[in-house]
Amino acid sequence: MTMSMRTTTPPTYILPTGEEMRAAADAVGLRSFSRDLVADLINLAAGGDINPPSSYRAQLLDEVEEKLPAPDSDGEWQVSEAYRNHSSVRHCSGSYYTTSRTIAVQDRLNKAMAYHQSVSDFLETVDLSKFPGQTPLQQAMSMLKLLSKQEGGSGGGENGETLPIFVDNDNPEATAKQLSDIMDEVDSLSQDEQELLDPDGNWQQDGRQENGSNESLNRLKVAEDLQAGKQEILDISRNLDKLSKMQVHRQKRVEADPDGAEIQTRPLKGLSELARVSKTAWATRQQSGTYFLYQAVSGQLQVRERVTRQDRKQVIFILVDGSGSMRSGHRHYKASGIVMNRIKAVIDGDAEVYLAVFDDRMYDPSHAATPEEAKALMKRFMGKNFSGGSTDIAVAIKAAYDFIQQEMKNRDDIYRPEIVVLTDDDSSVSKLKKSDIPGAKVHGFAMETRNQSLVDFCKSTGGIGIDNM
Repeated sequence: MTMSMRTTTPPTYILPTGEEMRAAADAVGLRSFSRDLVADLINLAAGGDINPPSSYRAQLLDEVEEKLPAPDSDGEWQVSEAYRNHSSVRHCSGSYYTTSRTIAVQDRLNKAMAYHQSVSDFLETVDLSKFPGQTPLQQAMSMLKLLSKQEGGSGGGENGETLPIFVDNDNPEATAKQLSDIMDEVDSLSQDEQELLDPDGNWQQDGRQENGSNESLNRLKVAEDLQAGKQEILDISRNLDKLSKMQVHRQKRVEADPDGAEIQTRPLKGLSELARVSKTAWATRQQSGTYFLYQAVSGQLQVRERVTRQDRKQVIFILVDGSGSMRSGHRHYKASGIVMNRIKAVIDGDAEVYLAVFDDRMYDPSHAATPEEAKALMKRFMGKNFSGGSTDIAVAIKAAYDFIQQEMKNRDDIYRPEIVVLTDDDSSVSKLKKSDIPGAKVHGFAMETRNQSLVDFCKSTGGIGIDNM
């Protein structure tokens, strides 16, 4: 069975039927697809070849002549600018018209040949094996599902209609590479990144499993999310990992404790502790008092003591501008990338995060101390609708600082406070000084606006300040 003129089906291979193609498309949620393009992809996966344009030029000519519409009321057909110098072509209001049926047919044939050449260039570049699916048919539908999310990538129809993305496309190879790069990005995701980017876990609950495994649908769902804008979230989160000033550290402390459950040895701190050294060390004194004293003052003698080990996590407070404008442009994606970066520290066990929305005051914060709480917080933030009023960054920073100080006063397992400000406001924070928040580092990110005052203040605290992000 032949479905496409662009490729040759291997002699021993039988193409899937139209019904099988439709079932595979339904499995990935693809509403419409170009059946001849699916056939091309499967043919090549099975070892087929791309046909030279000369092999189907005559067939295209027959199709063009058959489908050529009747001339307009002036007896003319509209043609491309390429024929502007032809004697039968006239120019009117930016368009070109001809009374020559031959020219009209030739123009449409050239466009059809250019379209099929563009598709062939795409086919030569795309690597179907990168896409989710257990068979070439499933992989083809996964690829077309991603293609359909790009401008002009949907439509086409099952009877060979053109796909807009390949019309006047001077670089179809770039389109193929872009799709492959998305799948490479999916495969590079850590489990934590994947779950944070898809906090609803929709791929786990997806009922479209008839023609594909859960793993395949999972990869496709994440790839679609990256195309839809979450790539920006991931890029920002990963770029922040590279900034030394935003590194998060958990502190491990060992403290002497008479009631501690663990016993350790340590060097003698002073001669006043000689009574605590072991009997073996005292035996050395009987042999040579001078050498014993040398060991004592040089720290070579050891004493045993009970200790308690304690981990302290860094405390991070994220302040999010609640103004409605934070939903405009790419601001929410950018803010989500920063939130994701800080929340990863909770999943790694290095930090606890508080997150609060603010306008002219700070609202009650949410808290995440465990991986489960971190993922739940990311889900709530990504679905947040902002509708606050006026913005006072300085008031919010001071309120967050006071909140952290109270928490640190009541707890001894958190330390090194850090405040992260996400805003699209350009108001000054000059009324706030570093001395107002001693011991705290502030990072500020102004989304799609300039706020030099915020940048300067953050840098004064040892933090990162970025505006017009």
